[in-house]
Amino acid sequence: MTNKRNDDVSHSGHRLRLTELIAKSGIENVSNVQAVEYFLTYIIPRGDVNPLAHRLLDKFENFGNIIDASENELMQVKGINKRSASKIKLFSELMFYYSSSKMDKKLNLNDAQEFLNFVEELLRFQSTEHLIIFAFDVSFNFINKKVIDRKSVDQVGIEPYELLNFVTSTNPKHLVVAHNHPGGTAYASQNDYDAQKFIENLITMLNADLIDSLIVGKDGIYSQNNHIFVRKFAFVEDIINFTENNK
Repeated sequence: MTNKRNDDVSHSGHRLRLTELIAKSGIENVSNVQAVEYFLTYIIPRGDVNPLAHRLLDKFENFGNIIDASENELMQVKGINKRSASKIKLFSELMFYYSSSKMDKKLNLNDAQEFLNFVEELLRFQSTEHLIIFAFDVSFNFINKKVIDRKSVDQVGIEPYELLNFVTSTNPKHLVVAHNHPGGTAYASQNDYDAQKFIENLITMLNADLIDSLIVGKDGIYSQNNHIFVRKFAFVEDIINFTENNK
């Protein structure tokens, strides 16, 4: 019979060694299995999670796909229950919160490129659709932001009371809306223009103006107001072609 206490001590020692290895080498310099295993130590407090790390990578191929998987998909893997699947999904929420909070107070619309950097960081690699409303004061300094809806892959819902509550509580002069098309082009659809018009009509009554509505897709960031890409994303083939043409 296996001694559970000895097992716990052994696994605890392994976790400590793994932590020390990553602290010394950096998580980017360890194997995919070790990186996922280390992440799982935060999800599952005790036991050997190495076999589970292997099973997750076998199914999802990489760490990003694990984080982006749905709870139901995660629970198809032996060793992942409802609680651990929920914790894994919450990790992506934490990372979104981290990314969105670290630059909030620095934002000013007069630095357009810095603002686009921020929008790209928040939305470019999201696997589900997000819509964010950014509020700015009369001098274009950032005040606050509001995520309207992040529940559907296919569409973003805008509830009037949520938008009105946000605008009345922050009292902005200017707003910018940004949302993403996961895996798709950034070109605006008719639904995007309808949503933009809806927001404009609503906030005009509150003495605020909509400066632009931005869409982040796999090909870049598109401005609905100007009907142009304000930023294009390079693909691997673009980089290769650029290198070949400039030899």
